[in-house]
Amino acid sequence: MNMTTAIEARKIVSYSGDYKVLKEISLLVPERQFTVIVGPTGCGKSTLIKILAGILIPDSGELFVDGQDYHRLPEKRLLEIKKKNGFVFQDSALWQNKSIFENLSLPLRFHFPELSTSAISAKICESLEHINLMDSINLRPAQLSTGEQKMVSFMRALITEPTLLFLDEPTMLVDLAMRRRIVGILVREKRRETTVVTVTHDAEILNSLADYFILLRDGFLVREGPAEEIKTSADESVREILSDSISVVEALPSPSPPPPPVE
Repeated sequence: MNMTTAIEARKIVSYSGDYKVLKEISLLVPERQFTVIVGPTGCGKSTLIKILAGILIPDSGELFVDGQDYHRLPEKRLLEIKKKNGFVFQDSALWQNKSIFENLSLPLRFHFPELSTSAISAKICESLEHINLMDSINLRPAQLSTGEQKMVSFMRALITEPTLLFLDEPTMLVDLAMRRRIVGILVREKRRETTVVTVTHDAEILNSLADYFILLRDGFLVREGPAEEIKTSADESVREILSDSISVVEALPSPSPPPPPVE
């Protein structure tokens, strides 16, 4: 698999109090690929994706984005990188005291201060029409369903047209119809060759969209590599993580049996 690296993590360590969540994680995230972080509950997936996105700062280790040491970049360069990033949080993380319009306008006003009010309004209306929530433009997040809040969170992440998109459990706690719309958005982003990094247990995303896997267990990196290589691996630890973490074991091809010994 020939690939250009979008993000590189080197010996990342992260603590929560006295508990060591991530234990010297070193990995690559390929550019223009759909990368999925997989592992049992509590293994550090959400912490890792937030560190890769620059939201959390690790206790030790290095993070390189586009070949540059992320935590040593000048403020201007950091803002340039953040302008190209979008993040969809597991719980949507919308501002509860602001309307849907205001939630969507925040990243535009911050990253594109040159945009006029009419241009911002037009972009927000286009986004809400795309997800059939134009009638909710003046509502607060609490007045929307969990799935609708998740869709608004998606639109907030995508409204700046990012080239790097992070998703923490994008289809969790949404109904089937909303999940299909979310998967449709992800299919579109994959076709656009957006670099996507996601934590998910969703079998359809893992089987149909994943190009690259990162497997974690107990804060350690167990394996990373192209999806087909991981899904056909005979490594018992790899298959155990997949079986423990996702409901796709039945869909995974069985590994080829070892060749018979030479007589």
